[in-house]
Amino acid sequence: MGIHSEKQSKNLYATNGNSADANSPTAERDGALVPKRDEHGYEVREQQMGTKKRIRVVLLGAGASSLNFFKKAEEQMENMEMCCYEKNADIGGTWLENRYPGCACDIPSVNYQFSWKIKPWTHFYSYSPEIWEYLKSIEQENDFISKYIKLRHQIEHVEWDDEAGVWRFDIRNLETNEIVHDAAEFFINAGGVLNSWKMPDIPGLQEFTGKLMHSARYEEGYDLVGKRVAVIGAGSSGVQIVASIQQKVSKLYSWIRSPIWITAGFAQTWAGKNGANFAYTPEQLRFLEQNPKKYLEYRKQVENELNQRFKFIIKGSEAARNAREYAYNEMATKLKGDPRLCDKIIPKNFNPGCRRPTPAPGYLEALVAENSTVFTDPIGRITPTGFTDHEGKEHEVDVIICATGFDTSWLPRFPFIANGVDLRDMWGGPEGVTSYLNIGIPTFPNHLTFCGPYGALGHGSFMPLIERSTRYMFDIISKVQVENIKSLTPRLKVAQQFRQHADLFLKRTAWTSSCRSWFKQGKTDGQAAIYPGSRLHFMELLKQPRYEDFDIEYCDENQFAFMGNGFEVREFDGRDITNYLGLLDGVDKQPEYGEELMQRLAGWAVGK
Repeated sequence: MGIHSEKQSKNLYATNGNSADANSPTAERDGALVPKRDEHGYEVREQQMGTKKRIRVVLLGAGASSLNFFKKAEEQMENMEMCCYEKNADIGGTWLENRYPGCACDIPSVNYQFSWKIKPWTHFYSYSPEIWEYLKSIEQENDFISKYIKLRHQIEHVEWDDEAGVWRFDIRNLETNEIVHDAAEFFINAGGVLNSWKMPDIPGLQEFTGKLMHSARYEEGYDLVGKRVAVIGAGSSGVQIVASIQQKVSKLYSWIRSPIWITAGFAQTWAGKNGANFAYTPEQLRFLEQNPKKYLEYRKQVENELNQRFKFIIKGSEAARNAREYAYNEMATKLKGDPRLCDKIIPKNFNPGCRRPTPAPGYLEALVAENSTVFTDPIGRITPTGFTDHEGKEHEVDVIICATGFDTSWLPRFPFIANGVDLRDMWGGPEGVTSYLNIGIPTFPNHLTFCGPYGALGHGSFMPLIERSTRYMFDIISKVQVENIKSLTPRLKVAQQFRQHADLFLKRTAWTSSCRSWFKQGKTDGQAAIYPGSRLHFMELLKQPRYEDFDIEYCDENQFAFMGNGFEVREFDGRDITNYLGLLDGVDKQPEYGEELMQRLAGWAVGK
């Protein structure tokens, strides 16, 4: 007879179970035995998911970008300290600095404003003082200087401290000459592109004994009536100055050293006759003030025209051919068919759009006026009383205005160092500049830029681009706050691939043609570090961050430590905890429910 063996069942219904099944009271039920950490030392952080750690942000420059950043940060961000260092004595950036005769924006005024601060404007293309007053009104209404901005402070050294996870700054107080120090998790460059003006390197310039001014440091209100004036430079500033002063001065000298397309500014179909600027009538202004919906429609129609311009930037397109033919005919007519000027000035080898268009009605007419002399050959030298031309002939002048532009090399004016590499060395070599989508710098952690290299520099109004870039920056900063991130760093390989695409695509555009443009550092063959697509293309790319393009370093060893104690901040901060079903009255606030629906819809209310 064999031994009978039966396999023991593990099923609960065939065994006695354990102490939990016996329903015996335990201390574990009341949390007494819950472990505080695991065998590796990991401990749950006692906070709700979504809690934002406190961080500090330092901004460079108190122009339009910083003002929008402050305004939206107060509305949308929390636990974020902000400090802005501004070298000037007031806010406003380029619109504070540039006050030369005729200085105006090349964008229609109604579209050169923030979506949250709409006002009536006096002119179609507004002049510098009115734009500055608009920006100043934003600062004053929000008291931004006292809250965030340190005027007359210039950043002189910035370096990333990897151990601490902060940028460290040396800043000079320009009033006291004292060096102060600061540190912040994020450094944002809001200084703009055209902020470092330069005098031309012309023999004898400093020997001139008359009035010498640069367009970016023009003495506002200086009287030119009846004076002999030389204007050096034929870029945006130069053409506006010449057009503005020609009828006031007794004699006007100017130089055009390379061909330029002189066309009407952006949205010319809404401008005055022949693309001219105009002052809105009282009736027009009253209509816009009384009809905000129509004002929005007007802005949208003007913006619609701005967004169409990218089509004529493409070489060989029908739009490019039409723009070239139209511009040629306009220029030849306004130059009165002058054979020398038409031959030297009207471009033969590049299309309109190679340089950013500038509204300067009257410029071409000023060139052929009786009191105007235009040189297309180089200046001989500057003398104490004037200049000598290319033939050695002397000309006496009372005033020299240098409208010779800015340093557009993209190189910072101070040491800017991350991981032992100075950006001036990284970008100053033969390979040029490589940015990450214009808003970041590869290998530079926690750094963001408004309108950086390969940005939408020639695409219309900066204002919508500033607003989109600000939202992108807030997404980045919020992620760092919530997930306790130490640094986000754009990857070099990703940035190089972005530039590879951009450089190849840009060969299709007028921007890479052989004109001299500040887009290309004033060179015919410079690096065209401009955005490779339309405005809408730019907006879509920066709709949200591509975190897969970043190296992310966390403050915690466990990157999911931010999940915290199992609750989400919404459950305690007063917002609607069923928001995913929709919001009552569009307000994200926990409703105070009454008894009405329960009395009507509960089962017991109907006897069930």
